Order: sequence, then structure tokens, then C-alpha cells
Amino acid sequence: MINYHLLPRLGLLAIDDLRGEHFQSYFREVLETPPKHGNKPAGPRQPLSTVDDEALRKRKKTVNVLIAILRDTLQRAWENGKTNNDRLWRSLRTLPNVDCPRMVHLSRTECRLLLKHCRPDLRRLVLGALYTGCRSLELLRMRVADVGRDGYGVYVLPSKTHKPRFVFLPDEGMAFFLKLVRNHSTQEFLFTRQDGRPWGEYHRRLFKDAVRAEDLPLDLSFHGLRHTYASQLVQAGAPLTVVAEQLGHANTVTVSRTYGHVSPQIRESEVRQRFTVLSTANARDAECKKKSLARWRSSLHGSKSGSYAKIADLRSRANTSR
Repeated sequence: MINYHLLPRLGLLAIDDLRGEHFQSYFREVLETPPKHGNKPAGPRQPLSTVDDEALRKRKKTVNVLIAILRDTLQRAWENGKTNNDRLWRSLRTLPNVDCPRMVHLSRTECRLLLKHCRPDLRRLVLGALYTGCRSLELLRMRVADVGRDGYGVYVLPSKTHKPRFVFLPDEGMAFFLKLVRNHSTQEFLFTRQDGRPWGEYHRRLFKDAVRAEDLPLDLSFHGLRHTYASQLVQAGAPLTVVAEQLGHANTVTVSRTYGHVSPQIRESEVRQRFTVLSTANARDAECKKKSLARWRSSLHGSKSGSYAKIADLRSRANTSR
């Protein structure tokens, strides 16, 4: 990030020549510049008014990392006597509203549609993610011996940043994994490509192809299957402690922040199930219209859960109906 973002724009300026307008101009340029993917050049700058909320959130997060680097660098320079100006590092402030990502997940209908466009080896990997909520690396490191080890589920190996854990499975998930291990030795990997080679990063490209083929949200990554797994458990009423342990989180804080408000459909379901009758006349009217209300509600949901009950969508519908 220093080489790509900081040095080309600010690297030739002496510390004592830096001013607030330099930072203001620089951070705005970063916010208006699309991210660079691989060896492809970054696209042209975009006015902030044309950048969608999720893209802007990600760019703000990048800016905040750069601000942290700059602040630490300037503070160290001041502490080491390279400059007498401590105003620069003290005045740098991070941008707000960057820690609320739009968590993309799939409905069960969308999961089935996605699976139809996956070739057999990718379909197995996708099913593994949907049954366990495991990260892709955790699945790719999983071996035959990890299935049914010490319980009705799969053992997840520890990594540098994550502790080992056991993920319990539903019956259909257990049947799926037992079918995978049939006639294989204990040290073989569970998920490999159709020619037997390791997946590496190759599954990501195939996954994106399947997403585009079914016209699912383009920002859905393979990690979105982990979000899908968690959101389904939360939607079904699973305690947050259970979800946290299945995902390998130390506590429920992350689960509550990320999945406690996972989608409008969950809030809708909770309100419809738990609201106590207020007017018996209206309740009887609703019971008489139960089938028509169900059809209307189904038509509102549509096939893409990500666009349901968005404020922008509601406004556009209201404007269209006038």
C-alpha cells in the first residue's frame, strides 16, 4: 500500500512542506479511484456522487489504513527529531462509517440456482461451504480423517489466525460428507479438482462464472457462502452462541454485529410471527385474506434477496406509481 498509494503521490514531498490541503486532495483522489485488480490498470477517477455505498465503504477503509500509516510515520519522525511539526499527525482523523459492510448472502432458492451452474468438483466445494460455513482455505485443507472425528460433523484444522474447532452437521450434510470419504484413504484431501489436483485459487474464477451465469449479485464471493450459512441459522432462530461456535468466533459480538440484522426478510419474519394481536377484527380480516396476502408477499420477495426492501427501491417504486 505504501508503494502503490503513498510514494507516487506524497513520496517526494518533505515533511515540513506537507499541508492539510495535500492530504485532503490525496484522500479524495484515492476515494475517486477504482481499485486495481491484478496487473490491470486502475480505471479512471469517478465522482463520489456516482460511487455506490459498498464501493465507497471499501475505499474509505483503504483511506483509513493509509491515514494510520501516515500518522504513525509522522509521529515517529517527530519523536526522532526529524521535524518539529507535530500538528500533522495529531490532526489526521480516520473517516467514519466504514465498518458496516453490506453482507451479501443467498436465499435457499438462489443457492439451488447457483449449484446448477457449478461443474461437479466445484459443486462439491460449494456444498461443503454451505453445509459447514467454513472458509475456503479450511475446506481445501480438510482431509478424509477429519470427517466424523470425535463427533457428528467435521474437524477444522487450526491455522495461524484461527483455532481448531468442530463443526456439527445436519443429517443431509453428514450424508454428503460420508459420501465424499467413501473408498478414500484417511490422508486424502476431501476437495480437489476433477483431475485430482489441488484447487489453489482456481475455484474463485469458476465460482464467479457460476454467479454471472445465474445473474446473482456480482459482488458475491466464495466467502459469501459462509455468510449464507450463518444467515440461515440466524433466520431459523439459532442462538448466536451456537452460530459463533460453528463459525469459530471467540464470542457473539461479531455474529451479532454482522448477522443480527442480516436481511429485511428476517426482520419481516420475526415481526409477523411475534406481533401480538391488537385488533381482533383486523386479525380476522387478515386470516380471511391469508392466501392473497401470501401471494402478494411472495411477489414482493422476488428471486433476489439482496434487493428486497431497499430504501432506494421503495422510493423508485413510489415515484413510478405517481
